[in-house]
Amino acid sequence: MSKLKTMIMALIMLTSILSGCTSSDVSSDVTDLEQKINDLQQTNDNLSTQLETAEQNLELFNNLSSELQSSLTSINMTVDELNIQITQNGIMISNITNQRDSLQLDLDEAILSNSSIISELESQLELLNQQISQLNSNSTQLEDQLEDAMEEISDLTSSLNVITDQMSRIMYQTFTDVNGCPLSDPTQKIKIGHDNNANGQLTGNEIEMIVGNCAGNSGVVASIGNTGGSPRDADISQAVEMGGNIYFIADDGVHGTELWKSDGTLGGTMMVIDLTPAMCDTCTNMDTDIRELVAGDSHLFFAANTLNNGFPDPIRELFVSDGTESGTEMVKDLFDCPTSTGDITIDYRGVNSLVAIPGSSYGTQGQDRVIFSGFSCSMESWSCNGEEPWISDGTLSGTLEVDNIRVGDTSMTTADGQGALIDIIGSQPRSFFQSGETIYFTADDNESGREIWKFDLIQTSSTGGDMVKDIKTGSSDSFDIGMAVEFTQFGEDVYFAADDGITGVELWKTDGTTSGTILVRNVDLNSNSSNPKHLTVVGDDLYFTANDGVHGTELWKSNGTSVGTEIHSDISEGSNSSNPKDLIAFSNNLYFVAHNGSNNVVMATMGSITTAFNPMGLNITNPSVGTIFSDSIYFTANEGLFQINLISIHPGTNPVLFIVPVDLHAWNEAPEILVATDNEIDSENILFLTNDFNNNPNSRYLFYHWDNSYSNLHYV
Repeated sequence: MSKLKTMIMALIMLTSILSGCTSSDVSSDVTDLEQKINDLQQTNDNLSTQLETAEQNLELFNNLSSELQSSLTSINMTVDELNIQITQNGIMISNITNQRDSLQLDLDEAILSNSSIISELESQLELLNQQISQLNSNSTQLEDQLEDAMEEISDLTSSLNVITDQMSRIMYQTFTDVNGCPLSDPTQKIKIGHDNNANGQLTGNEIEMIVGNCAGNSGVVASIGNTGGSPRDADISQAVEMGGNIYFIADDGVHGTELWKSDGTLGGTMMVIDLTPAMCDTCTNMDTDIRELVAGDSHLFFAANTLNNGFPDPIRELFVSDGTESGTEMVKDLFDCPTSTGDITIDYRGVNSLVAIPGSSYGTQGQDRVIFSGFSCSMESWSCNGEEPWISDGTLSGTLEVDNIRVGDTSMTTADGQGALIDIIGSQPRSFFQSGETIYFTADDNESGREIWKFDLIQTSSTGGDMVKDIKTGSSDSFDIGMAVEFTQFGEDVYFAADDGITGVELWKTDGTTSGTILVRNVDLNSNSSNPKHLTVVGDDLYFTANDGVHGTELWKSNGTSVGTEIHSDISEGSNSSNPKDLIAFSNNLYFVAHNGSNNVVMATMGSITTAFNPMGLNITNPSVGTIFSDSIYFTANEGLFQINLISIHPGTNPVLFIVPVDLHAWNEAPEILVATDNEIDSENILFLTNDFNNNPNSRYLFYHWDNSYSNLHYV
């Protein structure tokens, strides 16, 4: 068939070519006969070529025709054979159909005669098929179970081999843990592992696990200077918190009074450095006179004496510490002069009035600094500037005198006979207070008396200090050098108590300018002083205590204006004083201690109401100032340690203040909370001092507590 299609296509193409050739006309308008002859000759040649092509195509067609004829003959023969086969198949179908019909008749007769037997056989056959199917399914499951069992046998065999191999080396060892647990309540724990060294001990990598927890999570962290028996008085003081550690001054009975630190564990409680070691092996170790320990974000600053030819220098210099022995050093030796020369006597004991300025509290500097009052004096240059304001970042190059406020007026005979004019007093700056990047303080320039001054924290080397205002005009003092000034930030202004010489000591405020430094209110209208103290901000109010000459010393509050400054509570009615103290802001309320006529009791302001609250009816006498920690106030009293927190009595109701006992213990004097800290060991740690009434009522000891369900207090 494919050849037939090919020949037909060839015929169609040839017919198209021939029809194209005969359609050409010979132009009769040619006048040039020679041109006509040439054209006719060319036409003749073309026709000859076409004739030759046609003859070739004719021969091709003849061949195609022969092939088509042969194919047709073959197809006809095939058709005949198929017809014969169809006829034969028809005969066979007819015969088979007849046989089927005959068999169907026989089957019908057999079914009619044996229908009940066949039905029973079919039922039995179906049942057997079902049983065979179920057995095949069971067999498959059993094969799977057998495979799993073989795998389990293999695993157990391997494990048994490993256990058998390790049985000779595995062991456990009990031990008493006094490092991670309280020293007064050590806990038995179990080490489990492999004794690879066969020495009967589990150490290092041999320990696979340790089982057992501390019994109470409270108690002794370290008994400084005593490993057993009754605790000793370590004369602990000046505790500050930095970086999850508590730094304090203590005497272990061996090294004298030195700098210590604790992270809340026995192993983490240690002496930082012995600044004044013994001069010989048999010599008694000397105390280091450490004063005014303060902490920034990552650096401690303090005043301490140094060794001069092996002996403690009586003049304390500035020290810096990062909490390590190698990182503790003197910053600068400011005072290098004798305190007495001829008729000149200098009354100076060392740097003082230290205030740490954490790097995180201002600008983009990020470096801890300390503000202090220091006396610069040099025997080499015979220069003495007296006590002036200084600032230091803990480095020699970063320790600068802010300003020489008081000019020297004392003549001194020098070794060269030339003499010098020196200052043996200085402005004696006190009560440094940070307000943003401004430092306020009091100083005496020997002309205006002791007044309020300020300087820029960032540009100390260029701007120096400036007097804000001469509140008591003339050379008289607005502030007492022996009394710390309570500078308090309230809104945009700084509040404090000062004496203008007319109204007495009253409440003032300043925005840093002379015109913006004004009297808030003359609480005691006569010339007597109301003596505002304990300035504490709660929300939009400034609370303080004052005596207006009528109600005694009671609780006052101010919104920053004269008319908005008024008495809040006359707790002890009449002219008697309740003497509120230890004011602390907590949960938009003011917590404080006041005298109710018998004892100092815990009180709180709730809006315009001031009340003594003790819903549990606890016996609390002489409570101390509180320490806010983890959304609670901790305070101590004669009876022990207490906690003030917010408790919701019913779901959905506003929480109310409750006092709950943390630990009740009989002490004859109110303990003193030193500091609270948060570290990785325990979430709530509190250090406080108390005297041990039962053993030694004259000694003060450091107690340690962290909040948990086993609250107990133990000696440190």
